[in-house]
Amino acid sequence: MMLEEIHEREKLSLNEYIAIFTKYKFIIAGIAGVIVLISMIFSFMEKPVYVAKTVIMLEKVNTGSTFFQVTDPIGMLAMMNNQIQIIKSRKLFVRVNEAFKEDTILKRMGYEKVSASRNRVSVFSIQDTYIIEISYKDNDPFLASYIANKIADEYYKMNLEVQKSTVSQVRVFLEEQLVKIEGELNRAEMLLRDYKKTSKISTLERETEILIQQMSDFEADYNKVLMEIETNNKKKEFLTMTLNETQKNLVDDISKYKSTVMEQILTEITKTESMKSTYISQGYSKDHPKILEMESRISQLKDQLREESAKTYQDRLVSADPVKYSNQLVESLIEINTGNAFLNAQKAGLQSVLDSYNRQIEKLPDQAIQLARLERNAKVNEEIYLMLKRRYEEAKLQEVAEVGNIRIVDEATKPNPKNPVSPKKERNLVLGLITGVLLGVTVAFLLFFLDESVKTTEEVEVYTGEQILGIITFIGNTHGKRGKQQKKVSEDEMIEKMRSKLITNMEPHAPIAEAYRSIRTQLKYRSKEGERLVYVMTSSIPGEGKSTTLTNLAITVANLGKKVVLIDADMRKPVIHKIFNVRNGIGLAHYINRKATFEEIIRVTDVENLDVITYGTRPINPSELLESDVMKELLEVCKAKYDYTFMDAPPVNVVTDPIVLANYADKILWVVSPGRSKRKDLRHAKKLLIPVKRKIQGVIVNNAKTDVTSYYSVYYKKYYGEGV
Repeated sequence: MMLEEIHEREKLSLNEYIAIFTKYKFIIAGIAGVIVLISMIFSFMEKPVYVAKTVIMLEKVNTGSTFFQVTDPIGMLAMMNNQIQIIKSRKLFVRVNEAFKEDTILKRMGYEKVSASRNRVSVFSIQDTYIIEISYKDNDPFLASYIANKIADEYYKMNLEVQKSTVSQVRVFLEEQLVKIEGELNRAEMLLRDYKKTSKISTLERETEILIQQMSDFEADYNKVLMEIETNNKKKEFLTMTLNETQKNLVDDISKYKSTVMEQILTEITKTESMKSTYISQGYSKDHPKILEMESRISQLKDQLREESAKTYQDRLVSADPVKYSNQLVESLIEINTGNAFLNAQKAGLQSVLDSYNRQIEKLPDQAIQLARLERNAKVNEEIYLMLKRRYEEAKLQEVAEVGNIRIVDEATKPNPKNPVSPKKERNLVLGLITGVLLGVTVAFLLFFLDESVKTTEEVEVYTGEQILGIITFIGNTHGKRGKQQKKVSEDEMIEKMRSKLITNMEPHAPIAEAYRSIRTQLKYRSKEGERLVYVMTSSIPGEGKSTTLTNLAITVANLGKKVVLIDADMRKPVIHKIFNVRNGIGLAHYINRKATFEEIIRVTDVENLDVITYGTRPINPSELLESDVMKELLEVCKAKYDYTFMDAPPVNVVTDPIVLANYADKILWVVSPGRSKRKDLRHAKKLLIPVKRKIQGVIVNNAKTDVTSYYSVYYKKYYGEGV
């Protein structure tokens, strides 16, 4: 029911909105003022907050793998997200706070205890770039900039340490391999020299020398691939030590997984590499079109493998917890494993060629075979040694260079002390005002909808379900403020006030007189020409001005020259005789009990053409008395002698008398007083009147204020003016 009521009232007119704002203006202003005051207090009490920003750039993603580079958008996004998580990590902030303990600059400036908080840092990347912005907020503008720069500095150092530690491990490994290969080279050369002395064979045939030279070249390439794989494994071993168990399992799971496309690419790499080596062994030079075509194809396959690997691994990472696994080390290990997959494909291709050469060497004479093997071992070890020596020198230079892949592009500067990011006092005041007004308006409308009283003519129509016959504006008050008594008045005073409302005491063209004439016209045109009807008037509750309204309506009709009789059928609270100041004496009750004639109960008033029938005596059972056949006979007599017959009945919500009288009457007039009638009163009255609903002529709105939130009042004011 409550939802239906709100729905019925939700379509408000402009004047209704204005009236709501006018009625609750002090509530709206008060709430808005309180919210603004609270906003002011918090704005002036809150400590200012300053934000400083430093900008860094990732120049190159290099983890030591010459194979895997992030080029696709998905991989780039994942890599940037990894860096953001590292910058916001607890590990980095521990380093920053440890650095503050030994910071002499802060001590000289009087800062004893400075601590960076992860909750105060904001890190985000600029789309489609390798740029990362680090923002830090603090109540001290200097500390905001100083801590932002310190975070960037420690991040740079941590990145450099990771880069250097990886290079150092590679350098140590290469150093160990150099010693090992150097020993093997010396032994191979010594064995070759001794064999030549003992076998008296110093040279091989020309064809055999070419075969040995080609095989040595391929074996050197094969060993280089093995060395690359071993180097990557050393890097992998070092990086794995820094991972926790969960991350290790993730890397193993992702590295072992290869999509169908990846498997196909690796198979084709192996075949192409094997074919290229075969052509070279047949005498094709490295700049031969066929060889160049195959190298181009291998390069294309490498790019395809890189892209497919990035996509596959990124999909696998996304399915895991992105925060837990957003670690550059995890990414580096995956790159190394992918690089090894390519190297293993190369190795398989070279192995097939070497197997072919070994089968050819087996066909040589025994002495030639032994010499060929010794010369091949010596040449292979020499080439491996030279390759390791070159790689070792490169690693030493890289280790000393101290170059990471992070560059600080723009250092944070001290924010203007007069321009904090918060509090924004002006903005807070404006928002406080807007919030306060909205909250005040919300409360006003809530009070409006929770108010049970019917205030407007539109609401009268909604809750009665009937048309408005006329609107009688408010004149004085017989019941305090809109029906709520301020003080008790005597019965004589009340009657005197009711008399003062009679239109006989008003100017002929007064607005209220015009309103009654309008109702009279409505009744005239709703009946047939010459038809004599009986009208009964009721209300939902007492105090709605029913008797006064009916009296004025009867006077208005009589002024038209029509013969009118007004019957006081409200036998529980009769007032008609007092309004007209006529003797009660013998009346309606006497006639129904057949103790008086019709002529004896008629009272002539001072109003021409208007007679009244008073109540007579107050019976014990008015409803039974009114329901008698004599009452019906009386109304027939009235219709024969008068043009209009009006009956004043009690409120329908109080007693059943109005329903009884409605059965004898031709039409029902319903009086409603806005501000006094409540929605539940009108709903209940509407329900009680259902059996006689077809007889309801309409509703007369009584005691309506001229400033009522209704479109009726707009026309009223325009026609009569505000000052009437």
